[in-house]
Amino acid sequence: MPDIDPNLIIDVTGNTASVATDYSTSGITNSHIQIMKMAWGDANTNTRVTTSNPLPINIQTITATLGVTGSVGGLGNFKIINGVSGVTTIPLVVAGTTSSSYSAVQINGYVQGVTSGILVGVTGSVFINNPNTSSTLRIQGYTSGTEVGITGGRRLNSSTDSVTVSGTVGITGGRYLLPGYDGVRIFGGNSGETMIPITVRDGSGNSIGSSGGALNVNLVGAGITATVSISTLVGICQADKTVPLFVAGATAGPAVRVKGTGASDALPVLWTTAMPVSVSGLVTVDLNLINTALTTIQSQLTGLQAEVDYITDIYSKLSTGINTIPVKPSQVQSGVLTISTSRTTFSQSTALYSGITIKASSSNGTKDVIISGNSPQTSGGYPLSAGQSMFIETNNLQNLYFESSGAYPVSISYIAS
Repeated sequence: MPDIDPNLIIDVTGNTASVATDYSTSGITNSHIQIMKMAWGDANTNTRVTTSNPLPINIQTITATLGVTGSVGGLGNFKIINGVSGVTTIPLVVAGTTSSSYSAVQINGYVQGVTSGILVGVTGSVFINNPNTSSTLRIQGYTSGTEVGITGGRRLNSSTDSVTVSGTVGITGGRYLLPGYDGVRIFGGNSGETMIPITVRDGSGNSIGSSGGALNVNLVGAGITATVSISTLVGICQADKTVPLFVAGATAGPAVRVKGTGASDALPVLWTTAMPVSVSGLVTVDLNLINTALTTIQSQLTGLQAEVDYITDIYSKLSTGINTIPVKPSQVQSGVLTISTSRTTFSQSTALYSGITIKASSSNGTKDVIISGNSPQTSGGYPLSAGQSMFIETNNLQNLYFESSGAYPVSISYIAS
């Protein structure tokens, strides 16, 4: 007869300890199900779960859309924030129903965005009704009042929806990311996009624009140094023929010299009406000053290229991604293994993602099941007495071997994933 006492006595090397269990007759039958209290925290701290300190849970999905059916309600305050795709604001749509049996959605009070954030866009007719006429319905931003709560709605879909998180995001539980083992990949808002939209701003907070694939840059400073190649012939032209072209020398330097292309260097001057023209002094074009200025420009552009290369390196490292997300098992293996005459393992090689839970059959009596690895360890293996169970992390059923400490046969029950 199996032991159905709700408390099992565990050998703790000369002392005893009582573990509370429920004896199950359905589901996992004829087995002690241990009663446990929950706690959470990292490797160095733990916090017991109570009604005033509940267990923190993240609701997430790895490969499928996370669906919610039925009515969804919330307690406390919620934000409603519209997203951004590149530089284009995604509108936030609030709609009622066209059915005559329902009232239109009505709004009383303020509808506004987060302070210093993206404005709330409204397209078409929007109504918000408060079915409780004895209270006031307020929909407003976070700064001046309670966050907006949402009930009902539909499932989010990864191909059509995006979620924007603003402000400070707190994370509890889990572990610290390690630079030698972990990587982080950040995706843009659009489906499948692997680049992160970035807005570059100047010291005053204004956005810096771009033209095509190039960033608009204004070079400022006392001097610009550049190395350029200039043709022996330098021309100056005016695209708009209606706008006069002014040529002037330096205030403290020689005047600009203008001459014609004829043998006598005479300068032909044409005008529809009589126009007095006079040129005095010597005009000199200093190519050294031009070379110095262009060399400065080249130096500054070289520094800008180094900054762009640094940003590209950061993006490349972020693109390596988190490739160590554990794969969830798609099926569970269970059954009974009988060790009949000698050291035995499972007949088939079965890959595991989590591990295997093993329980020695109560019919084994005083005979222990000896659990070992890939070599016989009758005396050095791990003994499992009748009715005892244990969990082992391994990636294949055939990594474990079993034999009896006494006569054969003995058996174990197992469940693995």
